[in-house]
Amino acid sequence: MMKDEYSQLIDEHHKWLKGFEEERLRLWKKLCNANLEAALCEAATRKLLVGHGCDVEPFEDRASGGVDFKCSKNGNTFYVEATCITKEVASEQSGLTHLPNKASYYKFLTRTIWQELCNKTPQCSGLDTSCIVVIGTFHFQVGCRCFRDLAAEDLLTGKTYITQRIDTKSGEAVGEAYQSTKLESAAFIRPDKNSPNLFEHARCPISAVLLCSFGTDPIKTTGILHPDPNNPFNRDLLSDIKFCKLADGYKNGSLEVEWI
Repeated sequence: MMKDEYSQLIDEHHKWLKGFEEERLRLWKKLCNANLEAALCEAATRKLLVGHGCDVEPFEDRASGGVDFKCSKNGNTFYVEATCITKEVASEQSGLTHLPNKASYYKFLTRTIWQELCNKTPQCSGLDTSCIVVIGTFHFQVGCRCFRDLAAEDLLTGKTYITQRIDTKSGEAVGEAYQSTKLESAAFIRPDKNSPNLFEHARCPISAVLLCSFGTDPIKTTGILHPDPNNPFNRDLLSDIKFCKLADGYKNGSLEVEWI
């Protein structure tokens, strides 16, 4: 059972929450009973941030909601909202079992992660500085395969296609094949409603995303930066984490990804 497997993480989070209002611990215990994976994701996110030298305090308003944590480091402040893709959802959307059993076809969780970002955007709105959304999973295979670098790049560009021009008279392919995208489920850009050949920025209250494979040892964390957020995130605050972003020139339609 996950409660036994992650008993140390649960105990650590209990002790941490005891340093704040008693109601916060009560609500987290309630979340443990309702959705253990979501509660563990919060605890694992707090531990991850502390491990990167951040001072972390709970921030969610017990009445109106909001983001989970307020973090401070080197005189800088940022906010963090944690969310979980459960093992059940991860298996359903990827086609992977939790533990390896045989080779099988699988797909990235781009659409699922995109939906999580859509859902979390209102919670991240109206803040006075940058906000990161941490998306975690305890699904072992999804953490290994669907939270890796290629999956992060897919989030920036949306689903990609192998494309080739066709001569309409002969029906034959012309030139070299190349990758293209319709920006389906792209995290931070979308087609402009008024100009289909252009795009606009989306989900701008979210400054960055962290994909965290909490079910693997060691945990793999991959960062994705919004190209034009309301409040840019200083990635140097999490300098040990590799981040990707859209390379300069993306506004001209060349959607290349670079890692920093």
